[in-house]
Amino acid sequence: MKILLINPPIYDFAAFDLWSAPLGLLYLASILKQQGIEVELLDYMDRANSLLLIPNSSFLTPNSVYGCGHYVKQKIEKPEALKHIPRNYFRYGLPKDLAVNCLKGLYPSGQCPPDLIIFTSVMTYWYPGVFEAIQTVKEIFSDTPVVLGGTYATLCYEHAQKSGADYVLKGGIESLNSNPHLNPPPPQGEGREGAKNVKITIPCSFSDYPIPYYPPNQNKDYAVLRISAGCPFKCSYCAQDVLSGGSFVAKPWEKVFEEIKDFADRGIKNIVFYDDALLYNPEKIIKPLLKKIIESNLKINIHTPNGLHLRYLDLELALLMKKANFVMPRFSLESADARIQKETGAKITNEGFEKAAAMLKEAGYKKGEYLIYLLIGMPGQSLKETESSIEYVHKFGAKISLSEYSVIPGTKDFKKQLGIRIEELGINGKDFANEPLLHNKSVYPLFDVKDWNEIYRIKNLAKELNSLL
Repeated sequence: MKILLINPPIYDFAAFDLWSAPLGLLYLASILKQQGIEVELLDYMDRANSLLLIPNSSFLTPNSVYGCGHYVKQKIEKPEALKHIPRNYFRYGLPKDLAVNCLKGLYPSGQCPPDLIIFTSVMTYWYPGVFEAIQTVKEIFSDTPVVLGGTYATLCYEHAQKSGADYVLKGGIESLNSNPHLNPPPPQGEGREGAKNVKITIPCSFSDYPIPYYPPNQNKDYAVLRISAGCPFKCSYCAQDVLSGGSFVAKPWEKVFEEIKDFADRGIKNIVFYDDALLYNPEKIIKPLLKKIIESNLKINIHTPNGLHLRYLDLELALLMKKANFVMPRFSLESADARIQKETGAKITNEGFEKAAAMLKEAGYKKGEYLIYLLIGMPGQSLKETESSIEYVHKFGAKISLSEYSVIPGTKDFKKQLGIRIEELGINGKDFANEPLLHNKSVYPLFDVKDWNEIYRIKNLAKELNSLL
C-alpha cells in the first residue's frame, strides 16, 4: 500500500514561516507507517526542499536563528473578490514546475503510482492553493483517488466539494476511520473480488498518537508537536471548538517528554508547541513536563506561536518556563478594553495581565523578552481602541504582535455576521459566507474600516514601540 500526503501552496497577501509545519499530516504519516503503509510526503511549504537549496538559486531563503524564514513567492493577479485590497497578492511555496518534478520523482515512470493521495488544508481563504495542487496530481495520477481534509475542508465543506477531490472529509485525521470509501467492507461471498482495500486505522484518542514523522531527508531546524488536542475555551472568534469536536485531550506528559528527547537527540534544538491551551491544568501537564526537561538538561529552545493563556500563569510556572528556555513566549490579551474581553470569552482581565507581567519579570524575563497578541479589525472595534491597547501593553515591557481579525466559519462571530451583505459595504456583491476568500484577515473594509493609512499608522506604532524595548 502506497499513500502520498500533500500540504498545498498558499495564496495570500503575506505569509511567513513562523515554525509552520503540516502537523496533522506528520502525525498521519507516523500512524500509517506503523501500519506498514509506504508513505511519501510532498510539502509545498517546506523551505528546506532540496530543489530550493541549489547554491546561488533565487529560491534560497535563509533561516533566522531559530529556524523561521521567508517562503519562496511569486506575485500573481488578485482574484476578483480581493481586487479592492490595496496590497500585492502572491503564491507562496514550491513552484508548480518543481512540484511536478517532485511528484514524478517520487513515482518514476514504470513504477506503481500511489494507491491514495491525501491533502490537508489550513486557512479557508488559502483554497486556491488546494485547487491548484489537486489539479496537478490529477494530471499526473489520473486514476488515484484524492482525499481532502483539514481546516478548510471542515469549515467550508460545501465549498470544498469544488476542489476536484474525490472525497472531502470533515474533522481531524480520525475522520478517515469512518469513511466507507477508504475502509470498505470485505467482499461478500466465495470468490468475489472488490476494489483494493485502502484500510486505515487512526487511534481514537489523540493521547495514543505516536511522535510526528519527519522524513530523514528533511533539513529542519525545528520540530513541531502538541501535548494536547482541542481547547477547553469557547472564544467567539475561534473555530477550534468546531475543529476538535468540542473535546480537549492531553497526552501523558511522560510520553511528550520522550518525543522531545527524541528530537533533541537528533540535533533539533528548536521545539515548537502547537497547543491551543498549553498552560491549561498546569499541575498535571506542563509543569511536570518542564521539570523533567530541566532535570534532563536538554539543550533546546521552546517556542509557542499560538498565544498562551495568561490566567494559568503563576510564579512557579513562569520560573519553569524561563529555566526550560521558552524563547519569546507569546501570550494572548486580544484587547485591553474590558467590553471586548468579556464579549470574546473573558479569558483574561487587565488585572490578570498586570499580575502575569509582574511574575514574568520576577522570573527573569526582561523588557522585550515576551510578546502579547492584540487583535485589530474586529467588528465593532475602533482603531482608537487598538491604539490604546498597544500603548497599555507597551508600558509593561511586552513586545506587541497585531493579529489581523478574520471571521471564521462556525464561530459565534461568524454567525453574527451572516446577515451582512457584501454589496451593502461596496464589496463585489457576494455574501462573504459563500466566498472563503473574503475570510482573509486583510479584508478590513468588511467592518467599516475605511482609512488604510490609519491602519498602517497603527501597525507602525506597534513596530516603533517594539524597537524601543
